[in-house]
Amino acid sequence: MTTAVDKAYQDLWRTYATHPLGAPESQTFTEILKFYFEPEEAALAAKMGFQPEPEEVIARRAGMPLEEASQLLTKMSSKFFVLGFRRPDGTRTFRLKIIIGGPGLFEIPFIIREPSPDLERLGDLWDQYLNEGHGKGLHSGGIAISRTLPAIKAPKENVLAFEDAVELVKKAPSPVIVPCSCRTAHRNCDDPIRVCIGLSAGTPSPREDGTPVIDSHHFVGNMARIRPAPVDEVVETLKLASNAGLVHMTMNFQDDPWFICNCCPHACHLLRGVTTFKGAGAVAPSSFWSVLDEDLCNGCGNCVLRCPVDAITMADGLPEIKYELCLGCGQCTFVCAPDALRLQKREDKILTPPQDDQQFFLAYAQGKGMSYPVHQH
Repeated sequence: MTTAVDKAYQDLWRTYATHPLGAPESQTFTEILKFYFEPEEAALAAKMGFQPEPEEVIARRAGMPLEEASQLLTKMSSKFFVLGFRRPDGTRTFRLKIIIGGPGLFEIPFIIREPSPDLERLGDLWDQYLNEGHGKGLHSGGIAISRTLPAIKAPKENVLAFEDAVELVKKAPSPVIVPCSCRTAHRNCDDPIRVCIGLSAGTPSPREDGTPVIDSHHFVGNMARIRPAPVDEVVETLKLASNAGLVHMTMNFQDDPWFICNCCPHACHLLRGVTTFKGAGAVAPSSFWSVLDEDLCNGCGNCVLRCPVDAITMADGLPEIKYELCLGCGQCTFVCAPDALRLQKREDKILTPPQDDQQFFLAYAQGKGMSYPVHQH
């Protein structure tokens, strides 16, 4: 027998499943939703959409008194599990967070909360859900969710503005450094944690003007874990990540790409699309690929160990690069003592990323046969 509580979480799952990023049905996902939403919150959230709407509209759709809905919306927004804004005219609007990216539903607890057994359990649930089908589903759209940025210290030339990590940081209005959600969640990697970079609020268009709806009585977390940083410090963080073998990745659109994650193949939900879930086009490569000067190569094989996606093997004492796998991240060049490897503009056609998040999600939805924007009825 389905109880009212069960129905609340089932309805909320169905709402998330309408978004192009998807949410495969699973008891694991229900357990994940229980971490974020109390039953009465889940029932109301199931009536929300991914576009900002006045709270009066949400309350009416849910058949709930406005005062009760307003209190629940404030509580959810204060925990950062939905997005709430008060417009200059006083109207309060709310929307669901997308499931990943932004930061989305997945990332936010691991960014703002201190380590705890509950957080570890949530990380285990997300890992289980990824392996049950969510990981493959993320990489089944008509376009890659993320794209690679060439490492800032790798030898290369002719870098376009939208794939120059330093330029993206310089253009960001207020960059921040945050803990890596994936490595915090999955605890299977010794790579640096505090190396992910927020470039903006990471909210899909349309964006709201106004002030966030936050009541400190409901907030759970530590905002000091989100640390504003000057450009020079952020660039040093990029260098640290490059030296550690991490791959610079961002959302696959040009304008305001939200973040630069510095990713490992062990934990990253997006890079694992290549290494674990074998998704077609899981991560878009940069417009570069690695090329070898055989006369300089000493055959050490360090590049094979460094490549995050196993795109390099040894053949007859020399590296052999599988260009269909190469991300153009430049990590192999960091460990090539004789400088036999460098990044060169690709000879095959590289698709220009969509201009903005609206164009991206439209293309992604079309690839999955879904509609975008998503509208509640």
